[in-house]
Amino acid sequence: TQEMCCGTDMWQACRHAHLWQAGCEADLCQTGAKPKPTCCKPKATCASPKATDAVPAPKSLYERLGGEAAIKAVVAKFVARAASNEKVNFFRKGTDKEWKPGEGDVAKLQEHLVNLVGSLTGGPQKYTGREMKTIHKGMKITKAEFGAIAADLSATLKEFKVPQKEHDELIGIVATTAKDIVEE
Repeated sequence: TQEMCCGTDMWQACRHAHLWQAGCEADLCQTGAKPKPTCCKPKATCASPKATDAVPAPKSLYERLGGEAAIKAVVAKFVARAASNEKVNFFRKGTDKEWKPGEGDVAKLQEHLVNLVGSLTGGPQKYTGREMKTIHKGMKITKAEFGAIAADLSATLKEFKVPQKEHDELIGIVATTAKDIVEE
């Protein structure tokens, strides 16, 4: 067995650290030889893994974006940019859903967007707003407008020097909402 031939500690340490070389198990188990350090890749030990040796879990997109404070800053700039974009009918003038924001309405929109982004990227936020399809129904948002808003978000992320990988991940998440927002 693996425990008898290779030694439990070595087997677990190498498997846990993803350093196991395919031929190692067969060579040791067939020959009955004692484990050799060459069984693991360089600098790996054949002792039991310690808690400090554990490979850290990858960071969520939320963490890589900088958490809540960074997302709030991006959202505030993004909303201002989208509201002033001539390619976007941000306030939905001429539709049944015209928006005339009163006191606190822009802050409420930003809060919803922060919660939405946070919940979609692995943050602790919970989005409690209405479903995308429900809230955007009747706004008559076109593909061109959705694209312009996505470009506004992209420009904002670049302005905040968000790394390309995180930029692309977030834009990809936003793109999945088009089916519920665009009414063309």
